[in-house]
Amino acid sequence: MPGTVDYRLRRRRLLADVEAGVVSRAEACDAHPDLLRAARSAAPPLGRSCPLCSDGDLRLVGYVFGPRMGSGGKCVLSDAELQRVAQRNGSFMAYELEVCPECGWNHLIRKYPLGTGRPAAGRTTAS
Repeated sequence: MPGTVDYRLRRRRLLADVEAGVVSRAEACDAHPDLLRAARSAAPPLGRSCPLCSDGDLRLVGYVFGPRMGSGGKCVLSDAELQRVAQRNGSFMAYELEVCPECGWNHLIRKYPLGTGRPAAGRTTAS
């Protein structure tokens, strides 16, 4: 998808730094309480174990930011919900994070543009 940014290389580097002792495990497992809550209560499993604790089943948590989403964005936990946002007028940015609900490991997997690109209702465009 055009405009998609993949963070797998950054993830690999962070895990290597944790293993080498450059980054502490506590620093790598610093998920915000709201992110952990979303991972524990409703996020779908990724089918992979946590790379740090091996106990937790990684979860996929998504957020979308854009017009009328509020400063904290919108937590999106299903493909159907993501598609509903994509059909709205306006340009949005979607973020997907892997989260371990056991130890707090979290990492941005990718971000990508989403939406129709048309101005949101009620907004005018500059001429």
